[in-house]
Amino acid sequence: MKRRAIAALLTAAMSVSLFTGCHDSSQETAAVDVENTDYDPEEAVKDFEFGELSEEEKNYTIEMGYFNCDHMVGSIIGDKAGIYEALGLKVNVTKSSETLKALTSGAMDVGYTGVTGAVRAVNQGAPFFIAAANHMGGSMYLVASNEIKTAEDLKGKTLSITATPDIDPTILTWEQEIGMSSNPEDYEIVDMGQQDAMFALKAEQIDAFSCCDPYASIAEFEGFGHIMAIDWAAPDISSDSEYDDWGLCCVYAMNTDFSKNCPELARRLIFAHSLAIKYMYEHPYNAAMMFADGFDVDPYVALRTIYMKTVSEGRTLTWKFSDPNVDSFLEYYTQYSQIPEEEIPLINDRNTLISSEVLEAAEIEDFQTYIKDVVDPIMPLGTTFEDWYEISKEIDGISDEDAVDISDTATPYLNENLDERTSN
Repeated sequence: MKRRAIAALLTAAMSVSLFTGCHDSSQETAAVDVENTDYDPEEAVKDFEFGELSEEEKNYTIEMGYFNCDHMVGSIIGDKAGIYEALGLKVNVTKSSETLKALTSGAMDVGYTGVTGAVRAVNQGAPFFIAAANHMGGSMYLVASNEIKTAEDLKGKTLSITATPDIDPTILTWEQEIGMSSNPEDYEIVDMGQQDAMFALKAEQIDAFSCCDPYASIAEFEGFGHIMAIDWAAPDISSDSEYDDWGLCCVYAMNTDFSKNCPELARRLIFAHSLAIKYMYEHPYNAAMMFADGFDVDPYVALRTIYMKTVSEGRTLTWKFSDPNVDSFLEYYTQYSQIPEEEIPLINDRNTLISSEVLEAAEIEDFQTYIKDVVDPIMPLGTTFEDWYEISKEIDGISDEDAVDISDTATPYLNENLDERTSN
């Protein structure tokens, strides 16, 4: 495998001129004020049974972290929709790539983070536990330049992927599904963050990269890349799989001492998390505008991302998880004999890692029942992007004049069902 320094490459990627005629998501803002809707957070929390706050809890400012990935959007929804305030919570929300480290050090009380890192951190004694789910299923994308049509075209090219594709479950799965080689000698692999890799692809300095959203949607929206494959974090999964077969992808982690010392705040936080998830299903247009504002992306990119997370890829944003979800996540690694045991995020103690105590104390309804009773009648699976867009505008009272024009994209095929363009 070829390796090389990437500082000069990244500098070139960031400084290169943008493609003429393509959209620059950093130069546009949301078309609708995200505060101007009829959503009433006070009404949303009216059935919650508020407990008494201790003196410590009354004056406590909660530190919450998330990083720049679509899986973590619930954190800013809770803030921007007024949910935290309605529940009497003072929450300092911080976007940081160091969220897992902050949870591990105890600097953050709660955080949205990936399950793999969470497992490994708790195994090593990190003082937090998984209090609720956050994201299932479709999670990572392989994004390539438009010149790359097949997996064979990737050979010999410069990719921003894991340095060890031969023992990575995502690459091994893509090898099965689209024929992507897992041999590291077949590529020039560079090490860079997802956002940096997106800029590098745009500057034609690399040929493909793996990422979560919004980077895949930005690449497609601006027309300099396309999604070749999706990683579902479990074996043999697609958007229409049974819910318990999906792998747990991202989680809502909570500091152990915080949950013990501030039990009422913990209850309210978990309830707020569920309301933020519900908001994305029940107010998808406005949720997308919050996403655009909080993640600094074009409103179209945000709309497309929320659509993928709530409809196209299934009901991937959730508070519910089960033992089968955890087992499916682990099987994603153990199905490949070539992955050494030390590279598998095996759970030392499931009771230490996972606790549903706070979730149960908050008395949140069953997620799948909620989807069946509330979401399915309005936005069933299989709804096209165009239909979803029209329904979403109607829900939040967005006029055609004020709405984002979804036809205004560098890649019109974005408006097709994502499943029609991938192996899944």
